[in-house]
Amino acid sequence: MTSEFDLIDAIARDLRARRTSGVVAGIGDDAAVLRVAGRNDLVVTVDAMIEGRHFRRDWLTWPQVGARLAAINLSDIAAMGAAPKFALVSLAVPKSVGPGAVRAIERGVARELARFGAAVVGGNLSATSGPLVCDLTLIGTCARGRAWRRRARHGDAIVVAGNLGAAAAGVTLLKAKRRAANRRPLVTAWTKPVPRLDVSALLHRSPSVHGAIDVSDGFSSDVIHLCAASGLGCDIDGIALPIPRAVTAFCARRGLDPLAWSMDGGEDYALILSVAAKRAAAVCRRIRDAGVNASVVGRFTSRRGVYQVTGADGRPHRFRPGGWDHFRS
Repeated sequence: MTSEFDLIDAIARDLRARRTSGVVAGIGDDAAVLRVAGRNDLVVTVDAMIEGRHFRRDWLTWPQVGARLAAINLSDIAAMGAAPKFALVSLAVPKSVGPGAVRAIERGVARELARFGAAVVGGNLSATSGPLVCDLTLIGTCARGRAWRRRARHGDAIVVAGNLGAAAAGVTLLKAKRRAANRRPLVTAWTKPVPRLDVSALLHRSPSVHGAIDVSDGFSSDVIHLCAASGLGCDIDGIALPIPRAVTAFCARRGLDPLAWSMDGGEDYALILSVAAKRAAAVCRRIRDAGVNASVVGRFTSRRGVYQVTGADGRPHRFRPGGWDHFRS
């Protein structure tokens, strides 16, 4: 079976010849950027949650299903340095999900979007004999030509805004049906992800930020996406990765390496930023002053395709994308 990302690349090649005017960025970024009349560009993204693949019914309330659907799309808008505006929600509903549940999902979407100034303006409902499918298209705006892209520059610092590893730990606990109070922050990291629109609002006009991506698939995969789009490699300081103490404790109880866990875990929805090296410390201070954890975790290098991480042993080790892939066995 071909990988998810190989399939996306093939689709992008098929569609490139049919590209129309007004498309600033299409397939291959966190959202499309569309040029329309006026001083703003449109930023459009879409994502779906499928029961049994992305969530289980006993893990979330119906409003939480809707809120999570909104949050994962809001994170893509944040990764583009844009502001969310309008959403279209499409639900494929099996017989086991009643009208009250459908309305609760829609309310969850609407409430989460409203927190960030966006609203549901339409959508679609259909019946299905398969699992529940929740799909959301989100439209945002940014100043013309100012959308962040999956771009980095040789020598740029790699900054992470947010934390790594907690959401994957939360999923493990949910699978084991463990929601003890001392583990609640890990479970909440997955059930209630926080899109880092606060960070994008703070920095979207900063000339020091050259590009960004959100951590959805996993840090190892997403930083490589950023490198590959820019023809670069990277050196990661594993000691500097923002790994919460709760994740370190979770890994210690299970004999797991917290560095490997946090590199590959996924669904953290932190932001990876490519920042001018001389301004990286100042950018991190601005983010931390706004109440969000931020740290310099490495740099982009000119060694295309060479991805290295240095752990506690002080030696660099090559790494591959180890995060989520829909088509990996």
